[in-house]
Amino acid sequence: MTIPDALAAALAAADDDYLTGLCNKGTVNRAKKDLAAMDAPEARAEGNEVEVRFSGVVCRIRAPLGESACSCPSAGVCRHRIAAILWLKTQLAPAAEKPPAASAFSQLRAVSPEKLARQLGPKRLGDLLARRASGSGPAIAQSATTVTVELPWAPATVRLLEPLEHSTCTCRSEGFCVHKAEALLAWQLENGAADAAALRALCPEEDGPDPDAARRVCAEVRRTLTGQLETGLSRLPPETCETVERLASLAHTAGLPALERALRALHEEYAACFARSAAFRDGELLRRFARAFHLAGAMERADAPLIRALAGKFRDEYLPAGRLELYLLGFRDVSGQSGYSGTIYYFWERAAHRFYTYSDLRPAFYEKSARRADAAPWGLPCTLRQAWKNALDLTNARVNAVGGLSSTAQCSAALLGAQEPGGVLPPDALCTDFSALLAERSVPGAPETGRLALLLPARCEPQEFDRVSQTFSLRLLDGVGRDVWVEVRYKKEEQAVVRTLERLAKRLARRPGETLVFFGLLYRAGDRLRLYPIEVFTQWEAKT
Repeated sequence: MTIPDALAAALAAADDDYLTGLCNKGTVNRAKKDLAAMDAPEARAEGNEVEVRFSGVVCRIRAPLGESACSCPSAGVCRHRIAAILWLKTQLAPAAEKPPAASAFSQLRAVSPEKLARQLGPKRLGDLLARRASGSGPAIAQSATTVTVELPWAPATVRLLEPLEHSTCTCRSEGFCVHKAEALLAWQLENGAADAAALRALCPEEDGPDPDAARRVCAEVRRTLTGQLETGLSRLPPETCETVERLASLAHTAGLPALERALRALHEEYAACFARSAAFRDGELLRRFARAFHLAGAMERADAPLIRALAGKFRDEYLPAGRLELYLLGFRDVSGQSGYSGTIYYFWERAAHRFYTYSDLRPAFYEKSARRADAAPWGLPCTLRQAWKNALDLTNARVNAVGGLSSTAQCSAALLGAQEPGGVLPPDALCTDFSALLAERSVPGAPETGRLALLLPARCEPQEFDRVSQTFSLRLLDGVGRDVWVEVRYKKEEQAVVRTLERLAKRLARRPGETLVFFGLLYRAGDRLRLYPIEVFTQWEAKT
């Protein structure tokens, strides 16, 4: 069999990075296993493509490789196509097997930066330029065939390929999504294919905090916090809480929401200290103290554009997301979280296979009244609490950069009925191998949607209640003994969570081999990977 020249060139240039860009690393690894286990396929050349038959499927491999087809029902680049490509690479003549030279990525350079800027819009473009100027831009990695761009604020990972239409994004958009446009423009700026000054001219000047007033507030924050540090925690009076509250109000008035939130969080920790709460930890106080102090210092020294970028936003920008097929996995009540209290609801989106959140929060420092009514957004016939484990069809959805859903009246939702989570979520949504969680799902500072996980442990080991630290612990282990710890400190707001986990521990004592699925937020603490539990599912019948 003679492989057509154009296809042979495409096969020779397709390294593992390129194939991963066409689909994902798991599909490539599965294809390699399939290839190692199967007999030699049947193949024949037809015009500019090669037909490959194996394991009951027929693949038609052509250049560009992303336009190859398969008889299986998969809409994307499936493992069969990747296995056929890998097999055809082994059939190349030795001269064609030489590694390709590094690509100049001429197609990526040829895309108009102005066109990308128009797709992003002034707000996203301005944020991208501000992040680049402050040194906090995206992480860009480049191989011979692929450019990988991490956008942690989205959160999204984009793999740029040539032809450009075969690029992929973790948002799973079939078109050229805004993440791809942002990633490509960031790469062009990094490689001199776009001019930052020319793009900045496309961004109208935004209203922001008055620089002089912002610097005065930041100087006052630093002066006050320095005095508290010199005095020492053991000698600080209880009125310190009121002092920090006053600083937060100053930050609010000056239009510095990020600093206000940092000070509200510090106020919360001081309040726990003076109340002699068992949940108080001096390490957490120091972390929140340092966050507020360093942020104030950075803005005090910054110029006007950087102050505007560091100040943050009082309200997130919500962009159109079309129709979303949502499933309400769980919710949790929060109290005093950086000065806000209420409920956060967690959704699984069935088409894109990703998490979304809806936050029903109010400023706790303004609202001291009794508990509010439960949220019922989008014209739902019931509250969201009553819609737990129900599917929703949300049209005209609007979503912010971290996966938060807007409650705007433009959205409308239809309740599709109750379903068990195992019948909704695909099997690969469950994590049974904990090895990748530390690097991929517990990055400090990542948004909640980037730290959510569904864990299916091989076994669970309840621990003794720690009466000194007032902490309930449950050790989850995967098949080879890697662990994740469920730990909840006892305090008034966590009473219901601790009692639920205590009942679960008793249940595990009676049925040690029971299958449980834990849904929660991953975070790092000391040398442990930990999970804050949102829901624990005792029944999980996988979808077929």
